[in-house]
Amino acid sequence: MRNLLKAPWLLALLATSGWCQNKLAEASLEQLLNTEVTSVSKKEQKLSRTAAAVFVIGQDDIRRSGATSLPDLLRMAPGVDVAQIDANAWAITIRGFNSRYSNKVLVLIDGRSVYTPSFSGVDWDHLDMPLEDIERIEVIRGPGASVWGANAVNGVINIITKNAKATRGGLVSAAADSHGGTDGLVRYGGVVPAGSGDGAAWRAFAKYSRIAGMPLPDGSPGGDAWSRVHGGFRSDWDISPYDSLTLEGDLFSNDSGQSRHRWFYPTNFDPPFRQDVDAAGGSLLARWDHTFAGGANTSLQAYYDTYRRNDMGEPEIQRTMDLDFQDHFAAGDRHDIVWGLGARSLTSGLPPGYEVALTPPIKTVPLFSAFFQDEVRVAHALWLTLGSKVEHNAYTGFEYEPNVRLAWAPTYRQTFWAAASRAIRQPSREETGVDIDLLELPVAPGLLAVTRLQGNPHIQSEELRDYEAGYRTQWTRRVSLDLTTFLSFYRHLGTEETAAPVFVPGLPPHLDIALTVGNKGRSVNYGGEAALNLSVTSRWRISPSYSQLHINFRVDPSSTDQQGFVLAEDAPRHMFQIRSFWNVSRKLEWDHTLYWAQSLPHETIPSHARLDSRIAWKVGERTEIGVVGQNLLRPRFREFEETFQIAGTEVERSVYGKITWTF
Repeated sequence: MRNLLKAPWLLALLATSGWCQNKLAEASLEQLLNTEVTSVSKKEQKLSRTAAAVFVIGQDDIRRSGATSLPDLLRMAPGVDVAQIDANAWAITIRGFNSRYSNKVLVLIDGRSVYTPSFSGVDWDHLDMPLEDIERIEVIRGPGASVWGANAVNGVINIITKNAKATRGGLVSAAADSHGGTDGLVRYGGVVPAGSGDGAAWRAFAKYSRIAGMPLPDGSPGGDAWSRVHGGFRSDWDISPYDSLTLEGDLFSNDSGQSRHRWFYPTNFDPPFRQDVDAAGGSLLARWDHTFAGGANTSLQAYYDTYRRNDMGEPEIQRTMDLDFQDHFAAGDRHDIVWGLGARSLTSGLPPGYEVALTPPIKTVPLFSAFFQDEVRVAHALWLTLGSKVEHNAYTGFEYEPNVRLAWAPTYRQTFWAAASRAIRQPSREETGVDIDLLELPVAPGLLAVTRLQGNPHIQSEELRDYEAGYRTQWTRRVSLDLTTFLSFYRHLGTEETAAPVFVPGLPPHLDIALTVGNKGRSVNYGGEAALNLSVTSRWRISPSYSQLHINFRVDPSSTDQQGFVLAEDAPRHMFQIRSFWNVSRKLEWDHTLYWAQSLPHETIPSHARLDSRIAWKVGERTEIGVVGQNLLRPRFREFEETFQIAGTEVERSVYGKITWTF
C-alpha cells in the first residue's frame, strides 16, 4: 500500500478529484449528519444521534460511484468486505467470517428479508436491481437483532427504494463495456388518475443485462457469463391525510454458468468443469401506514417471496410468507416506544434423487416474533435505549436478543455512543438435515475413502455478545469524522466433527469418514472503523475510510474440526479506501475511488488494490453520458479463493460507457 501511494501518477489523479452536487452531496456536512435513518430502531432517527455504527450510501453516491451492481456499491461502506468470486457470485460480509455462503448479515429490500433459509445467507445474483430506483442503502455494522431478529448478527444492509412520487416520467439507459457486456433499462412512472396530485403514484420498469465471463487463473474461460431479465413495479397511494398504501413487486429470470469441481475439497484429480446455473422468482409486498393526530404511527406489512434455483445441479426451491405489525408512539415527555409482532412461514428444500439430500426433502418452518424498544431521554443531551426481540423458531425454540444503547451529545456537533447486544444466528436447513459426499479419494488399490457430511437436527444457534463504542463529530463546516470500536464474543460457532473411519464392504469396498455439523467453535474478535468526510472546496469532496479486524477463532478441546479456522478468518485484517468527487464544471463530473485490502491469512490471495474512475457529461437538462474505468491498476486479479466447489475467476480491467435519458 505504501509503495502504491508513492506512485506520482496516482497522487496526481487523486489530487484532481472533487465533490458532488445533489440531494446529499449538495448539503452541508451538518445536514448530512442529520440525515434520517430507520434501520437501527425501525423509526426515523438523525444519523448524528444514532447509537450504532451506521453508514448511509445516498442517491448521489450511487449515481456517481460507477458501480454496476449492488455488491460494488457496498464496497463504499467501511467494514464491509466485498470480494467477487466469479462473474455472478460474491462473498460479502461485515466484520469477518466471509465466504460465498456468508451467514451473519441480514439483507433487506424495503423491509423484505432476502435471507435464504437453506444456508442463512444471500444469493447476490438474485438482487441485480435498477440502481436508479434506490433512494439510499443503510449499512449497520454490528448487531441489529433486537429489532430485526435472527441472522442480524454482524450487521444489517437495508436497501430502501424511492417512493413512486419521486420517479414520475420516463427514464431510459443503455450501457456497454469493453468485454461485450450490455445493460438496458426502461422505466416510466405517473399518477392515477392522470394529472391528479392526490392519486396513486406508480412506476414500472424492465431491465436486461448481460455480464461477460471472466477467465480462470490459467487464462482459460471461466464459463461464468450470465444474463438477467428483471421487471417490476411500485405504487404509493395517499389514501387520506393519515393513511398511505405501498404496493410493489417484481419478477426475474437469470441464466448463467460457473466453473466448479466435483468435490468440496480440492485435489489434483478433480479439474474444474463448466455447469449451468439458472434461477427465476419474484416477490409481492404491501404496506399500510397510519399516522395519528398526535404523531404516533402504525404500520402493517405483508409480503410473499419465491424462487427456484438450479445450482450445482440441484433444483432448490423457496417460498416465504411474512406478516409484520409495528406501532410507534411517545409515552410522556421522556419515552419513545416502538414495538411489533411478526409471523413468517418458510418453505424450502430439494426434491429427492440428487447428490445433495435434505431430511426431509421439503420442509415448512414457522417463525414467530415480538420486539419492544424504548428510547428514554435521561437528560437534555443523554438518551438510553433498552429493547429486545423474542423469537420462536422450529430448530432451537425460544430465543431472546436484547440490547442497550446510550447516546450522549454534549454539543450539537458531536455525539458519543456505546452499545451492548446479544444476537443469534438460527440453524439453517443444510446444517440440520444435509447429507452429501464431500470427497472420494483412492487410498489403496481397490479401496476408496469417502468423506461424507451429515446434518445435525440438535444443533444450537450461534451466539454473539457484542460491545461497541463510537464517536461522531463535525469539527468544522468542512470536516466530519465517524469512529467506531468493537469487541465481539462468539459462542457455538459451526464446526465439522469427524467420526472414526468405518470399513464398508461392497463393490467397491470403502472407508466411510463421516463428518457431522457441530457447535464447538468460538471466537473473540475486535477492531474498529474510521470514516472521514472532507469538503476541500465547494466543488471537491474526499471521503477516506479505514477498518481493522482481528479474529481469534478457537475450537473446544473435544472438537476434531480441521477447517473452521480457515473459514472464520477469510477476511482481511486491514482495509482502506478513498473516494473523491469533483465538479469540473456545472455539466462535467470526474470521480475516483481507490480500494485496498490486505491479503487473507490462510489463502493465496495477496494484498490488492482497485482503482475505479468515472467521468460524466450532462447534455442539456435530460441526458447524461458517462465513461467508467474499473480495476484500472492491473489487467486482471483474483479477489477470492475457490470456495465450496466453485472455481474462482479473475476480475479484469474494463471500460464501459453509459447514456441516460429522462423525459
